[in-house]
Amino acid sequence: MGDPHADLPGPETRLGILVPSTNSNAETLTAAILAEQPDVGVHYSRFRLPPSLDDTVSAAVLGDAPGLLKDAELQAVAFHGTSGSWTGLDGDRALCAELSAVTGSPATTASLAVVEALTSLSASRIAVVFPGPGSIAERIQREYGTQGIDVSVTSVPAREMTNPEISRLSRSDIEKLMRPAFTGDVDAVVCIGTNLRSGYLVPHLEEEFGVPIVDSATATLWHLLKIAGASRPIKGWGRLLAES
Repeated sequence: MGDPHADLPGPETRLGILVPSTNSNAETLTAAILAEQPDVGVHYSRFRLPPSLDDTVSAAVLGDAPGLLKDAELQAVAFHGTSGSWTGLDGDRALCAELSAVTGSPATTASLAVVEALTSLSASRIAVVFPGPGSIAERIQREYGTQGIDVSVTSVPAREMTNPEISRLSRSDIEKLMRPAFTGDVDAVVCIGTNLRSGYLVPHLEEEFGVPIVDSATATLWHLLKIAGASRPIKGWGRLLAES
């Protein structure tokens, strides 16, 4: 028998994304990437991040947001945040288990998606671009080391910024932040921070430097499609999506 839903209008694959309330990149970037993928629909629920970057995000922080997504009967769900990159990826794995228990769907996070993307690209020596404090970048380097990933170069801004300020960085500002990451002999450049609009610069800089770039917001969508069983190559957004 054929798929009973094949003749229904609208997307056949439904993805859910949990978005920090100060993030203005998640919906716009994801929509741009999926502009020519009419069979995929993405549904969002927002929550407030804890005040400190040191705080681990748990289901308690997300409140009602996961349960509200459950009502849409999703094929996969993601936490659109990268705090696990420095607070600990094991915490993100525990969060995924909580999300799956609530939503009934496989779950990922932006941090775990980046690590999965690096595995897919066979990249173990990387540069990290991070729009936050150098002290956090050092913690990212240590956490990645526990996963067998060598961070040989880091690039951070000269001053600390709020999440909304990060989202308002111009193309030239983002490029200035990214370019120092290509100075080392690395397998990939990783941009950590889902409100940093680095995903739009990936094709241009990959072509110039010949090094794959893993943008955490783009990687989140890539991994969501994978765990939903809906992977497909999407051209125009860099090697990771093009080779899916």
